[in-house]
Amino acid sequence: MNREVAVELRRRLQIKGALRFEDITKPLHLSIKEVGSDGFDGALVRRSSGVGGRILVNRNIRESGRKRFTTAHEIGHYLLHKDSDSMSCGAKEIANWTNIEVNPEHEADEFASELLLPSTEIQALIGTQWPSLKLVSDLAEEFETTLTATIRKYCDVATQSCAGVWVQDSRIGWFSPSPSFPHWIKVREEVDAGLLDCNAPLQEMVEVRASEWIPAFSEDKVSTLLQGCVSMPTYRGSLVLLWAKRPLKHRTAEDDLLEELDTDKFDSYRRERWPGKK
Repeated sequence: MNREVAVELRRRLQIKGALRFEDITKPLHLSIKEVGSDGFDGALVRRSSGVGGRILVNRNIRESGRKRFTTAHEIGHYLLHKDSDSMSCGAKEIANWTNIEVNPEHEADEFASELLLPSTEIQALIGTQWPSLKLVSDLAEEFETTLTATIRKYCDVATQSCAGVWVQDSRIGWFSPSPSFPHWIKVREEVDAGLLDCNAPLQEMVEVRASEWIPAFSEDKVSTLLQGCVSMPTYRGSLVLLWAKRPLKHRTAEDDLLEELDTDKFDSYRRERWPGKK
């Protein structure tokens, strides 16, 4: 529902590519103003008539992509939550990807993601290209969005088996799998610091053991993933892209002894979708 509202808005206003907010705010009778604030990152003040209003964005937000997401988030509140005269959103309420419950902030995030990063256009641009953080970075530059919002949208629409992972203070904060990545990555799990050596160029993916990320493969020393990594010291974290270029099959010691058998029948971890993935 939330994404569909954004899709319909872009369609109705004939918006293609990176969003220019003036193309939306004028038809919606909204204005945008940057203000200094210690209390919120974004706020919506609706007119008493219920039509139109003002969006306030904290000028102290450092990233332009984050400011754009905040603005789109507040537009989401304006269109989705019409019973609220005003709303104020802190930094932890906007683009909070650990918030998976059905609530107004999550709904506004879903709307903002689709408004700024339209799925059909992203899918067309990706085509058959192999996953890489360079591809994600190029999309972020083209649509003027943050890397975190872009990697999540990339994984939403990618046909390859991949997942975006956010690691902060050496612990997994969230992961966002593509529809064909059926594996579970444990949130809040501590990550080996050696995995987060993000010195390789964005276009390169390095091979790592699947067991480093996926608990189901903890005893498997053979299966591997390809990994790209970018450090974000301002946020004390790293953004990781994982790609299962070769399908992962859970292996046990017995599998190694029975190499000649078709082990698919023993694969209890293969799923079309992980529970909770929309």
